Amino acid sequence: MNTENNAVTPNLPAFTKSEEEEIMQLAAVGFMPKEIAVAMEWPREKRAAFCLLAATPGSDIAMMIAAGKAVGRADPQKKLQAAAQAGNIDAIKTLQKLQANNRFNELVNHMDDDEFTD
Repeated sequence: MNTENNAVTPNLPAFTKSEEEEIMQLAAVGFMPKEIAVAMEWPREKRAAFCLLAATPGSDIAMMIAAGKAVGRADPQKKLQAAAQAGNIDAIKTLQKLQANNRFNELVNHMDDDEFTD
């Protein structure tokens, strides 16, 4: 039995700087890879290759999408933190809720599968 993975990784042409920025912006607002590919109005083959690479951990596309998501979360939270540091009570309360949510998500992401079972 052949256990080799014979899957071919598709090649995408290099993105322009503006395309990279748009991909990251779309990821930042929560678009999924399939939605990003459609929004970019690429031909079917390029959309399929983009989605396959987006699902490949460590690929340039997956890293670009992860970076876009991180920036999309970080920028507003940094602005909120600045407002909280300036003494804005509503910003302080909102930031505390966000920080608690971030800590919870971090704990869940670092749990082993066996921690979910009895």
